[in-house]
Amino acid sequence: MTQAKTSDVQGAAAPPGLRLEERIYHDLLGRIQTGTYAQGERLPTENELAAEFGVSRPVIRAALARLREAGLIVSRQGAGSFVSAISSGPDTGYGPLGSIDDIAGFFEFRRFIECETAARAAAAATTAQIAELREYLSGIDADIEAGQATIELDIRFHAAVAELAGNRFLSESLRMLRPHMRFVGQFVRSLSPQGYVSAKMNMQAEHRKLVDAIASGDPDRARQAMKRHVESSEQRIFRGTGNAG
Repeated sequence: MTQAKTSDVQGAAAPPGLRLEERIYHDLLGRIQTGTYAQGERLPTENELAAEFGVSRPVIRAALARLREAGLIVSRQGAGSFVSAISSGPDTGYGPLGSIDDIAGFFEFRRFIECETAARAAAAATTAQIAELREYLSGIDADIEAGQATIELDIRFHAAVAELAGNRFLSESLRMLRPHMRFVGQFVRSLSPQGYVSAKMNMQAEHRKLVDAIASGDPDRARQAMKRHVESSEQRIFRGTGNAG
């Protein structure tokens, strides 16, 4: 695989130490969020991007796959990849994480948003919705046991809590944070392979306390459970002890 120099990857700054496809993903994400690639615009072809960055097509394909998973681009058979209507422009998304201060700000923002989503969820959740949250946790347990990454189910779990808040702006804020949650999860895993499983178990214990608090119907208890979870996740990142969650 051909390696690109740091100077080859232009656009939004990506944190150091990322794999090549992740650096290209951050660059393309920055171009979308700043409007360099506008709403509905067709992206350059895989061959064109590979030539621009000096990498192989599989590397470009991996970066584009992450953008599709985040809902930032859509693929049209025979036509290529296009910027999604919900993702373009400087005011429709959050820029990529580019520094330690950004990561700290990311967790601070999560506290603002997610503590309120948890409180509102506790006031509104039905028995069936609580059962659905517990199913997400069972899925995370299975991934932990199988030694698989848990970030996607974790993101879906947090998104499900936000949906229960009944305010689309809260849930859309969580949606826009998905690329950042993925990056943080992958970043931590690369930094701290040791103790990663035990950290995931701690994360799951916090998740269970959160669901129990939502099930209790007590907004204050749910708010505090989410606050402890987000703060513990932040500590795991800065202490290098495991999963972000």
